[in-house]
Order: sequence, then structure tokens, then C-alpha cells
Amino acid sequence: MRRVACIALPEIRVELAEEREGSGPLGVVIARRGGAVKTEREVLGNTRLDVVSRAARAAGIRAGQTVAAARAKHAGLRVRVVAEDAVEGALARVAEVAMAFGPAAAFDVTEDVVWVEIGGCEHLHGDGRSPALPEPGRVLGEGELARGLEARVRELGHVCAVAVADGPRIASAVARYAEVTVGQPRIVPPGQGREAMRALPIAALALDDDVTRWLRDLGLRLCGDLQTLPRRSLGTRLGARAHDVMQRLDGDDRAPLDAWRPPEVPEERVELEWGAESTEALAFVLKTLCNRLAARLHGRAMAAARLELVLTLDRALCESSSGLDQAPAKPETCRTHISTLTVVLPAPLARAADLLAVLRVRLERHTLAAPVLAVTLRAPELARAPGRTLDMLEPEPRAALALPRLVAELAAELGAPRVGVLTLCDTWSPDERTRLVPYGASPTSPHHPMCTSVLEPSRLVEPSHTSFEELASVHPLARYEATEWWRRAPRRRDLAAAWIGAAPCGALAWVELGEDDVLVRGWVD
Repeated sequence: MRRVACIALPEIRVELAEEREGSGPLGVVIARRGGAVKTEREVLGNTRLDVVSRAARAAGIRAGQTVAAARAKHAGLRVRVVAEDAVEGALARVAEVAMAFGPAAAFDVTEDVVWVEIGGCEHLHGDGRSPALPEPGRVLGEGELARGLEARVRELGHVCAVAVADGPRIASAVARYAEVTVGQPRIVPPGQGREAMRALPIAALALDDDVTRWLRDLGLRLCGDLQTLPRRSLGTRLGARAHDVMQRLDGDDRAPLDAWRPPEVPEERVELEWGAESTEALAFVLKTLCNRLAARLHGRAMAAARLELVLTLDRALCESSSGLDQAPAKPETCRTHISTLTVVLPAPLARAADLLAVLRVRLERHTLAAPVLAVTLRAPELARAPGRTLDMLEPEPRAALALPRLVAELAAELGAPRVGVLTLCDTWSPDERTRLVPYGASPTSPHHPMCTSVLEPSRLVEPSHTSFEELASVHPLARYEATEWWRRAPRRRDLAAAWIGAAPCGALAWVELGEDDVLVRGWVD
């Protein structure tokens, strides 16, 4: 059976405008494609407000009023311009997050709603019995699914209402116009769309303004009033939309859901009102970007294998500072006015805290050439994030969660080529017995290292010389004289296990014995 969950976001345009600064009465003007208003500088007194905040409504300001008339009611009204592309991007982000609850998602910019198909997925989100179901023995997880979906959207900072019905139009009408409390989504039982529409206002039908006004003049306020009218007389007034409205009043919603396809590379961007001059100030912006990117990755069931942090620099200050600074790296960066920081993750990461920790380490090693006006975070390489079944009788291993983050932080601090796992190689040469491979990488071809009785090192170090006096004890291990003679000149080499330092503070080392001194090759744990 087809079931659709709808997420209504009534305050999303105000939330986008309030991301930049404070509170108080706020009016929002939407910068549409081809419109005259693009920025706050182009807002005039006769510009009409598209959306107003709750504080503005409490002051008597309504959507559709001009800026002059609204400021006559409240002189402290703030007017902000929000691009229509920003609203579409915010809805797309919510739709991508909703894909973790169903196979297909879609959104509508005109109504600020997001839909997700959940038919057949309710059993994956608990087995609680829905109180709205008429059958006492039927068990569904739609209530748990809807509550989890609402909690996930609210974590992004959005006010929302969630409803579940048999089709997208009925679910949208219930989510937008029914009384839905926080944490209690409205679940319309299957086949009861007509009863759900009966208590909704006529505005839920999205009729033309003149038709809605005519119906209100007749004293018709609810959809239930229209359900009792003769269909022939009502259809004459509704005109071309009569069939569509009649179906919706009867609870028959067969509207198709145009599934939205997310972009190949998930990306999050924040524009700063004032340029950030320090990496500490950018850390707060990174937290927001990491939370949003992690939510989108969770919706895809993917993890990031590589991150790119793009910093858009202030062009004017960048050009002025490039003439004073004679360092070769900064003028090249200033010519493009963009600084890109790439972080290759040895192990794919998906949690927001892990992404933030790695990016902060990489950002601390970077010097800003000019104030940053915009920050973009993208994940150009993704990896599958398989689910892991937890054991009810054994605790969750913390090392499996902490080790990938630790390795990623070390790679960001020291460089990816310097962090890896020590493996044995198929050779007799002592210098090439071990090599460093990337963490989590599987070998391209299977190899079988030669098994000997020689004690192998567990940690290689840069070869360093020491004297025989520092050795507490020496145990010879092997002697190599003509190892791989076809590649190098034969040379006798004596390897030994030596205890360096006084016990118990010393350590067991893997050394090469020379004529005058000792060469430390590695340590044995």
C-alpha cells in the first residue's frame, strides 16, 4: 500500500534569514529569478514582504504588506532578502536527510514541503502500535518512523510538522493545516483520507483567491462543508480543477511523486556577513557545515573518503596584502581568491564529530591570506557505509569507532603518506622486509611473506646510530651476506635483538651490528 510522509517547514524562509544575525521582528523578501530585488540595497518602501516572523506577526505585521506600511507599525523591523535558490537548497538538504527513511523523496518550493515514500519501510523503525489504526491487531512502525523523521529535521534547526497519509497532497494538507504538536506526528490511517480532510480549512485545497473568497462569503469554512454540497453545483464553480478537488475531498490521492535525485557530490556552503580573520572563528562555521554534511551522508548511507574545504577570500584585502607579503605561496593563492584545503581520509568517516575533528586539525595548519567571506565543504569521494549489527550480550567496541578518527587526525596533521599500517613484504632484504600501507587498504595482489624464526620489528624508525655501551644485552638473530645479489652489491649484515637502556625503562630494539657502532632499525613491542 502506498504511504507518503510529508514534512511541512513553515518557518524555513525566516530561519534562512535569521542565520546571519539576531532576533526581533523580521520581514523576508524572496529574491526570485528575474526579479528586481536581489540584495537588501534594492529593497524600497513599496517592496512587499513575502514572509514575516512570529515576532513581526505579534506586532501586527502581515505578509503582503509593503516595507513602509510594516515599519509604520514597528520601526525596528528588519528586512532581509533570501534567494529562492537558498530556499531550494535547504529543502533539498531536508529531502536528502529524509531518504534515510524511504526509497524516494521530493520537495515543493511553492509550499515549502518535503515528501518521502515510506510504504514498506515502517517495520524498520520499531514495532509500536499506532493509536490511530482502527484494527486492534495491526502493528505498524509509522509513528516511530514519523517521530524519528521529525527529530532528524529538527536537529538541522528547522521547525517542522510531519504527517503520514495515502498520498502526497493529503499528507501535505494535513501537515500544513492540521494541529500537529511537537513529537506527535499526525498519522492518517489507510483509507481514511476523507475523514482527515473534513476538519481542514478550505485553504488546504490551494484554490484560486477569488474562488476561496466566494466560498467564504457563502459561509463555507471547512472542507467538510464542501463535502456535503451537491457535486454538480460545486463543480460548476470550481471550473477546470473540479475533478482534482473532488478527488481530494473524497480522500482519493493518486498524484505522482516526482522523485528528486541528489547531486553526485554533497556540498554545503555558508556565506559570512563579516569576513572571518582567524581559524578559530571558522571553527564555529565548520561545526554547522559538518552537521549538515553528516546528515546528508546518513541519508545516502555513505561515508566521506575525501573532504574539500573551499575558503572564498576577500578580494580587496587579498590584493592589498599580496603586495606586502613576499612569500611565494600567498600571492598565488590571492590571485584566485580561493583557498582549497584537501583532506584525504585513510578510513571513511560519516559522523559530524569525526569530520569536525579532522577539519579542525587541517585548518590549524593553514594560514589565512585574507578574511574569509564564504566557506564551502564538499565530499568529492564517497564510500559505502555498511550497517553493523550490535550484540545484545557484548559491549560495543570503542576502538572500532575511535581508531578511524584518530588515524584521520594524524593523517591531517602529518600527511597521508606518513600514516598507515606496517606490513611484511615477500623479500629477504632486511631494509625491505616491512613497508607502510594506507590504513584500511586491501592489497592489490595477494602476497605471502616469508616466515622465518627471526624476530620482526613492529615499529620502524629512521635509522639512527648508537654506541655499544648503551646496549644492555645483545642476542644475534640472523646474518645476511648475499641477499638479492642481482639488485645490489653483496654485503654482510648482522641483525640482532638488543635491549637499549637500563631496565625497566629500556626497550627492545631491532639493530644492525657494525664494526664501530650500532644502527637502530626498529623497535619490538
